[in-house]
Amino acid sequence: MTQQKPVASRTALALTGPAPERGRYLRITMYIRKLPGITDEYFHAYWANNHREAALANSTFAAKIRRYSQYHITPELREQAARLGGTVLDFDGAAEFWVESLEDWEAIWGDPEFVRILSADMANFVLEPLHVTLGYDYLVVGKDWEAAPAA
Repeated sequence: MTQQKPVASRTALALTGPAPERGRYLRITMYIRKLPGITDEYFHAYWANNHREAALANSTFAAKIRRYSQYHITPELREQAARLGGTVLDFDGAAEFWVESLEDWEAIWGDPEFVRILSADMANFVLEPLHVTLGYDYLVVGKDWEAAPAA
């Protein structure tokens, strides 16, 4: 891969359209690593079952979240990703949450019961710190997705 020149020295190309507008949902992605000393199998099973149930049991989470998915990264998949080129991120998984507004996410993280239960549960399998991104979806290929009504 060739090294790119700094943007300041490049000639700006003509745009073929405007920047995308924000979609209906914000997406929060949290990248996580497993605790040292637990197996990959335990990490993925605990996250997919125990932790999911703890999150869904919270009424604020259930009312505000529009989509929650877990992205499980195994050592085998990480090795395969190395063949794709680029730098492979060193995470064991990513949790993706879709909300209608930042205020909805702040309501979830501001719920003392949610924070108490989920923080204690994460201590069973997640190595802190979490790494977070916040953005919006711009669909290029595929069908648009519609959330189920709030609980």
